[in-house]
Amino acid sequence: MITYDDFPDVERLPMPHCLIEAAREVAELIAPQALLQLVHEQTAASGLFRPDEIKVRLSLHEHHCVGGEPGPFVHLIFYLLSGRSDEDKRALSRRIVRALVQRLPQVPTISLDMREMQRELFSNRRNCQDD
Repeated sequence: MITYDDFPDVERLPMPHCLIEAAREVAELIAPQALLQLVHEQTAASGLFRPDEIKVRLSLHEHHCVGGEPGPFVHLIFYLLSGRSDEDKRALSRRIVRALVQRLPQVPTISLDMREMQRELFSNRRNCQDD
C-alpha cells in the first residue's frame, strides 16, 4: 500500500475528490453533513491520503428512479490521481461502501465508482503556478 507518507513532495500529493449522489429521501435517514463526514472519515482512515486533502461533495436528487421505480440510492464517484494500485483502490472502495451499508441498511442501492485522473493532464491552482 502507498500511503501519503511515501510522497516527499506534499504539494504534489494525490488528493481525492468524492462526489456523492443520493436520493433526496436519504437525507431523512442521515443528515447530509453526517454523510459527508462518514465518507471523509473512511477515506482518511484508509491511510492513503492526508485528511486535509480529501474533498467530499453531496448532490441530493429529487427526480430519480432505481429499477424503473422511485427509491433510495447512494452512489459515489471517487476521483483520484493515477498511481494507486488496484488493491488499494478496491480496499478503499469496499471500506467506504461497507461503512455506508452499515449506517444505511434501509438503502438497497449503494455503489461506488473509482475513477483515475491522468496525473500528467490534471491541473489545479498549485501546479498552474509553476508554469
